[in-house]
Amino acid sequence: MEIKAGNYPVAVIGAGTMGRGIAQVAATAGHPVMLYDVSKKHTQAAIEFIEQRLHSSVKIGKITEQAKTQILNNISPVHDLEEMSQAKLVIEAIIENLAIKQDLFCRLESTLEAEAILATNTSSIDLKKICDTLKRPEHFAGMHFFNPAPLMALVEIIRADKTDPGIADLVFSLAEKWGKSPVHVRSSPGFIVNRAARPFYGEALVILREGGTDASTCDAIMRDCGGFRMGPFELMDLIGLDVNYEVTCQIWESFDRHPRFDPSVLQKELVDAGQLGRKSGKGFFDYKSDSEIPVPQNAEECSPPESITIEGAEKLPESLLKLLQGGTIDIKTTDGNGAIRLPQGGVVVLSNGKSSLDRAAEIGSSVISLDLCLDFGQSPRIVLAPDSKCPDNTLMQAVGLFQTCSKQLSVIKDIPGMVLTRIVAMLVNESSMLVQENVADAAGVNLAMRKGVNYPLGPLEWAELWGYNAVVETLKNLRQIYGDRYQVSDWLREKVKLS
Repeated sequence: MEIKAGNYPVAVIGAGTMGRGIAQVAATAGHPVMLYDVSKKHTQAAIEFIEQRLHSSVKIGKITEQAKTQILNNISPVHDLEEMSQAKLVIEAIIENLAIKQDLFCRLESTLEAEAILATNTSSIDLKKICDTLKRPEHFAGMHFFNPAPLMALVEIIRADKTDPGIADLVFSLAEKWGKSPVHVRSSPGFIVNRAARPFYGEALVILREGGTDASTCDAIMRDCGGFRMGPFELMDLIGLDVNYEVTCQIWESFDRHPRFDPSVLQKELVDAGQLGRKSGKGFFDYKSDSEIPVPQNAEECSPPESITIEGAEKLPESLLKLLQGGTIDIKTTDGNGAIRLPQGGVVVLSNGKSSLDRAAEIGSSVISLDLCLDFGQSPRIVLAPDSKCPDNTLMQAVGLFQTCSKQLSVIKDIPGMVLTRIVAMLVNESSMLVQENVADAAGVNLAMRKGVNYPLGPLEWAELWGYNAVVETLKNLRQIYGDRYQVSDWLREKVKLS
């Protein structure tokens, strides 16, 4: 079967949030679309919703009135599965229940022509479990869209063991013709995005449990220093804590309860209390009309040192060097391991997964750890973690140093790996395991995380920028403290060997 956009009928089953979005995407590409739901009321409401959304696009000049009319004319409600017998592609977007999906696809096989392609929009169910009940499993694939489907570019094209590679390629090509950014994925729990993104939430929850910092400051660090559009706590509140917790539990169970996916007790307590985020009015933050979201904690203004000594400038990130060199503080340089020495004693060092106190014992001097930044020059925030014995005047000098560079300062508790360093290291590690397990290639993983969850860089692109050696060192140090949650992937170890 040759895929040509706009010349054959597509059926979408399920008229909920995802189904109506997928129907709009297909209709916009010119396909006649049959939209089905067990509830006729839901089907009609979905078409009315699409009309309202298109009307909004006309008002802002995104599409013409004529285009709106054509798209709507392409969508037809159907109320019986037999009515879609001529569909060449059927995309299922119903409840995440394996038995119901299996029954639906078996019924579709008896209704559709043999060449028809069956696709599921499931975000969590192993395609093999659906394939095992089909007569023509080679014509079955996954098309995992992201919400809202008309706006989000990513589509994960998932193949089960029995999926014909040619069918997966056809669906991939179709998604491209629909204006999407598809990636090939081998069926595996969580596919790419839902699995690779777990550390974004999981590590933040561990940091909060350890008292490393508060939720609003953690969010600010991730936005300001990491370039993420939202921090983990505000994003969990937006998604729904119950939904986020359930996905984590599913993946945790799928990987034999490996500690790197451990569900958070803090999150479970909120879910059990009915504090589900924005939809319930309260989650990590309170969304009632008379409540204000807490602001991040910023250090008070401090006096800077008159000078600093950079020991081993070549071992510091280029953006950090440019930031310091562009400031007003006198700088001396010497050989060393990459440290910023303050005149009254004490050094500022990049976080490497150890606590500042442990590093102070190694160095023989007070240590203030500096958290990772995507770009130290562009980041409006710098994050420091002093060891518990660090004198106040030493910390104040470090704070003042970066304040002269027009930065806001967050001073957090001394926990191993700090915030961004720890979260990014784990994002890289999980992403590398996807490549190691042949779930997707590195380019696909990076694209999926940029397009699917709007990360500023793909995790493996970030690893190249940060340096594989630094990532592995951080993970190894964290593992010594916390155990197998931070076990380094073989793929990363190999990268270090080759570097």
